[in-house]
Formats: sequence, structure tokens, C-alpha cells
Amino acid sequence: MDDMRTPGQPDDGQDPTERFEELLRGMLGADAAAEALHAMRAQGFDPSELGGHVPSVADMQAALGQFKHLMDTTTGPVNWRVAADIARQRAWGAGDPTPTAVQAERAKQAMTVADLWLDTVTDLGPGTVTRMVWNRTQWVSQTLDVWKRVCEPVASNVSRALSEAMGGRLGPSRGDEDGAPFADTPLPEGMPESMRALLGQTREIMPKLAAVSFAHQIGNALAALAGDSFGATDVGLPLAPQGSTALVVSGVEAFADGLDIPYEEVLQFLAVRECAHHRLFHAVPWLAGDLVRAVETYSSHIALDTESIASAARHFDPSDPSSMETALSGGIFASEPTAEQRASLARLETLLALIEGWVEVVSARATAPYLPHGDQLREMMRRRRASGAPAEQVFGQLIGLQMRPRKARGAASIFQIVEADGGVAARDALWAHPHVVPTSEDLDQPDAFLVMRRAAAEQDAEIDQALARMLDGTLGWADGLGPDLPAGGAS
Repeated sequence: MDDMRTPGQPDDGQDPTERFEELLRGMLGADAAAEALHAMRAQGFDPSELGGHVPSVADMQAALGQFKHLMDTTTGPVNWRVAADIARQRAWGAGDPTPTAVQAERAKQAMTVADLWLDTVTDLGPGTVTRMVWNRTQWVSQTLDVWKRVCEPVASNVSRALSEAMGGRLGPSRGDEDGAPFADTPLPEGMPESMRALLGQTREIMPKLAAVSFAHQIGNALAALAGDSFGATDVGLPLAPQGSTALVVSGVEAFADGLDIPYEEVLQFLAVRECAHHRLFHAVPWLAGDLVRAVETYSSHIALDTESIASAARHFDPSDPSSMETALSGGIFASEPTAEQRASLARLETLLALIEGWVEVVSARATAPYLPHGDQLREMMRRRRASGAPAEQVFGQLIGLQMRPRKARGAASIFQIVEADGGVAARDALWAHPHVVPTSEDLDQPDAFLVMRRAAAEQDAEIDQALARMLDGTLGWADGLGPDLPAGGAS
């Protein structure tokens, strides 16, 4: 009877190692196969452990074809299509029902009421606003553009470092100045030219492979964030499309579940916070740009732990693309930030604290007459902010940054003090210009804020008066000078 086995199918009389070597020779040629097998053994790979599971050349060609397609469609430091697909699939798989018409209408009504309440406690208006209700999958899709700006700087650094580390691990192959392995190996008869090109373009593939691996990390992090989010402003960044507010019904319900507070009250409280964030970003045009630029600057100057990067490269298994994601999850950021990072981090933490502090104060004023559990909900948000949600920790590990307003209590105290002294207009006027907002040092000493600001204002006023007098000729003359004497005094 004819042997009907497909190529690579186990033969009871053939050793698994021999079958695997035959497969490699069919793909790479005899010399290159011997080198590849030697390298695998040096890394602890034992072909005999494959048993009868050696794939055929055709199977390997199909797998490599799929891999090549993924590489061909990957551009930039992150494959965002892969990241978005992973995030959406995970969100959907965890249970992500589309809000019902009743749920959506209730959430939109809560945001409408929130704006009416906020009208009475701040002069910062909402502008024209679109109110949206999302499930977690929609949260991923609608916020992706902002995450691209946040993640790509650090992804570029990681991709470059991984490429260098992987290039050092693989090294240039014989006969190829560009480091393309097996470039001088004769292609076995019948094997497509594209296979050798795919195997040979190491320096081109490694950045793309890093982009795909980083996409897996980002996708998982975004799914976790989507699972914890109430709306579009939970992390302090304006994630929703411009001119819109949004609530994630499943996130609100999960937060309210188990609380001894009516759901409608929880929903209304979170709607007020969402709408307060929106008003602030709408009415203070410089704020969103400064905030995102601070994140971009921090990420672009991020310092990587070269030992961790090298370890990730050493532990990468080409037969298991997820091994790079596992290797990267161990932490790749240097323990000490750079000088540029420290400066941008200080700016970022101050802005996040000011945003949270203002939202906390304004939301408390807006909800006080209507929500019996407003103070309790406010304290719960403070505790949530202080402890950090698991998703926040995941994302912090991903980009090396904790999006946590650690000085928010000091910021809230300053806004309360200024409001008590000068009213709502004075409180909101602190957002008039980037140079007017309280500094990080101010947040450390909120009780002294008014005294220090008034002293600085008086000093500035004295300088302005002196300058004006000098310009109009009424400042007077210094000792030894006069209108009839030269600058050197009497001759």
C-alpha cells in the first residue's frame, strides 16, 4: 500500500529528532538547518520532546504566511489594529452588554441634570455637548486616539531597545553585512523566494515583532481600564471625542453594586463628576493640550532598564510570540527617572491634582442640596484615588507612569480657600493661564496659598509702579545724579 502520510506526519520508525531535522532542512537547507538546530539546543530546546507533533513543511509555510501578513500590516511602534482587537475581544468576553434603551436614557438624563446643577456653582460653561452612553467595547474604540498619543513615545523607545537587543542576540549571519540570517544559503528546490526573504530580514522584523508584542500589552491594559471606568475622564485625561460626555453603564453598576446607596444617587454623582471634567476641559482651552503634552514628554524621555530589555530578548521564543509579552511584563523601566522625566512628571502630577481638586470641590457644591450620600461618595472616590485601581497599576507598568493625582487634597483645599475668600469667580479664575495655576509647592502648603499669592502680587505691583515712574520721569534721581549733571556725577 502506498504511504499516504503527509510530509512531517510522524513515522513510527523515525526518531522525532530526525523528523525535525528533516523539516528544517526542507525549509532552510542543510547548512542553515544544522546551525539552527545547534542554536536551539544551546537554548535548551530538545526536538525529541516533540514526540509525534512535528508539523509538516506545508503547515510551517502556512504559519509563516500568516506571520508574514501580520508583519506586512504592522507599521509604527504599535500595531493598533491588534491592540484594539484584543481590548475589544477581552471586554466583550468578560460580559459587555449594550446598554438598553432605558439604561441609556437614564444615563443621558443624569448628565442633563448634572449640567443644570453645575450651572449654579461654576461660571465655566459646557458649550455644545453630545451626551453618550457606552459599553466597555465602545469605551475602547472611542478613547483609542488619545491612548495612541500617550503610548507611542514609550513604545518607540521599547521597540528600538528590543530591536538592538534582539539584533545582538541573533547577530549577523555569515555572508550578509545587513545581518540577514541564511541570506547566502541556497534555497531548497520548490521553496518560495519569499520564505528566505522572511527568514532573512531580521532587522526589519524585530521592530514589527516588538510592535505586535506591545500591542498585546496595550490591548490587555485597555481592556482592564475599560472594565474599571465610569466614563471618559476617570484617569484625568479627556478621552472622549471633543465636545462630548460619556458614561459606561456597566462600570457605574459595578461600582454601585454592594453599596448601601441607591443606584440612582450613585449614577447622578458620577454624572456630575463626568460633566464637571468636561466643563473644565472645554472652558480652559490650554489644559487638555498641556496635560497630554506632559504625558508625551514623560514617555519620550523614559529611561529603560537595559538588563531587563536584554533579558526579554534572551527569553524570547520565536515559536511562541506571546513569550515576548511575558518577558516584557517583568518590568522594563529604569528605577531612576531622567531629569526631563522629573520635570514633566512634576508638571503632570500638579495638573492632575488640580483637575481632581477642582472637580471634587465643584461636584460637592453641585450635589450637596440633592444627594444625601454625597459626602460618603466623595470620600469613596478619594480612597479609590489613593489606592489606585488594578487597571491603573497595569497601565502604570506598561508606560512606567502612575496617572494618580497624589496632591489632590491640597488642590481641593486651595480651591475651597480661594472660593471662601473671593467667591466662585476667584476660584475659577485660577485656570485663566498656565502661569496662574497653583504650583506643586502651593499644593504642599494650601493654607499659606493666599498669603503667598498676595505677597507676590504686592511685589509685582511695586515693580510695575517703579517701572511706570521711570518711564514717565517721576522716579527721581539717584545720589550723585541730577538733571544738570552727567551720569558720572560732578566734574
